[in-house]
Amino acid sequence: MKLQTQSFPVIGVPMLVAALCVAALACSAQNGEPTEADITRATVGLLDHSQFSQHPLDASLSSQFLDRYLDTLDGAHLLFLQSDLDEFARFRSGLAQKTMFEGDTQPAHIIYSRYLKRLVQQANFATNLLQTEKFDFTGHDSWQADRHDASPPRDLAAAQALWREEVRENYLQEKLAGTLTVKIAPTLARHYKSRLQTMVRLKGDQVLGIYLDALAHAYDPHSDYFGHEESENFKMEMNLSLVGIGGTLHVKGGYSVVDGLVPGGPAARSGLLNPGDRIVAVAQGGSEPVNVIGLPSLQVVELIRGPKGSTVCLTIIPAGANVSNRKTVSLVREDIQLADEHAKAAIIDLPETNGSPMRVGIIDLHSFYGKSDEKAGGASADTARLIKKLKKEGVRGLILDLRRNGGGSVDEAIRFTGLFIPSGPVLQTLGQEGDVETEVSPQTSALYDAPLVVLTSRLSASASEIVAGTLQDYGRALIVGDSSTFGKGTIQTIVPLREFFHQRGLGAIMVTVGKFYRPSGASTQLIESRTIG
Repeated sequence: MKLQTQSFPVIGVPMLVAALCVAALACSAQNGEPTEADITRATVGLLDHSQFSQHPLDASLSSQFLDRYLDTLDGAHLLFLQSDLDEFARFRSGLAQKTMFEGDTQPAHIIYSRYLKRLVQQANFATNLLQTEKFDFTGHDSWQADRHDASPPRDLAAAQALWREEVRENYLQEKLAGTLTVKIAPTLARHYKSRLQTMVRLKGDQVLGIYLDALAHAYDPHSDYFGHEESENFKMEMNLSLVGIGGTLHVKGGYSVVDGLVPGGPAARSGLLNPGDRIVAVAQGGSEPVNVIGLPSLQVVELIRGPKGSTVCLTIIPAGANVSNRKTVSLVREDIQLADEHAKAAIIDLPETNGSPMRVGIIDLHSFYGKSDEKAGGASADTARLIKKLKKEGVRGLILDLRRNGGGSVDEAIRFTGLFIPSGPVLQTLGQEGDVETEVSPQTSALYDAPLVVLTSRLSASASEIVAGTLQDYGRALIVGDSSTFGKGTIQTIVPLREFFHQRGLGAIMVTVGKFYRPSGASTQLIESRTIG
């Protein structure tokens, strides 16, 4: 299971100012192991000086940073009491200065310690309730499943009232699922215990990762802090190599929601997991499931990951179904080389009124991947090869299927677009200083100039939006699909922390460094009022 909800364009950009700033901040760690403070100062320096918005870490931004960290730990607003939040409010004053200049991470660990305390209280309360309560569902009480916008409990008594209703809801779900009554209580008790153990086992650097990721998101929703393992996973994704079940997720309202499935991966082949499904529990093989409602996404992903050949069991609420409708999906983890992510082609013969069929080619592309090695081509080279084959087969029209294309390499998208248009502008990028650069198709003429249809959906993002938008601006293709694509019009670059500390295994920062626009000057951003050109 991958954490990212989409592929991001990775491009090289001038970052001299940021590099100098961060190197100066990091110099204290050059002769030894970098500390949390060193890494934190480096992260802030990089985000401050290379972030497209050029918004410094001030009181407003640092307050959002704190809120995001709290929400990451307790997105369902079930654990932190109002008194906890009032106490944590003291961190807001001076948080920007302490984070920026001192690299102070004390708030991360103090808040996490309180989070664990509340998690222990919840687990003990739930276990005791399961041992003593006689569960009766003849009344008219209710449970708010999505508490993302709900108010936090005012005190421990209010929290326990919520915990009680949550336990009752979980008990009812087990009952509706057909679990034997004598087994429901011990099963749920183990769920709470396992979830607690998962979070207790987190190491200091993992807590720091959650904290700094919240910091990156405060600057921009597409900026991220990657720990070492996440950074390596991202590289594998861009090179079409992955170990797992093949899927993407995000967390909303305490639920881990499936975004998409890797074609050819275990999840996609099973037909049992679909975008929009909510994962409520994860089990390793025949072990007891761990309730993952309310867990941060990083920990949910770690539970889903595992050795090649091992089995993971997911308890899910199917997309669009009531919370009472749950089922279990068992999948075997695989070493996925993502061959099915490569461009694929097919031919269909459409009947015509005169009886002569019309041959139409279909090219299915799930990402704008780069070259994985010297022999394997990128998305544009693979597509060019397929187009030549389709032309030999006499196709009279071509359909590009980008409905499940979450993006990828911007350079590949530019080369790909050049297969269908004469040499000309494909993309305009707006930099931090207001400078506009135009990216031009490297091809001198179109490889394919016959009728063209592009299929898009709300999952078509980033690089695929560039392609569809450019072909539309040139009047080159008919765009068919959902009323809106994903709406991502920003550019990110990956900066490994080893660039500044000269050590491996430190992770990386993905930072937004610009915005991209179609040749017409229109933006692909879902909410965007500015145009250029």
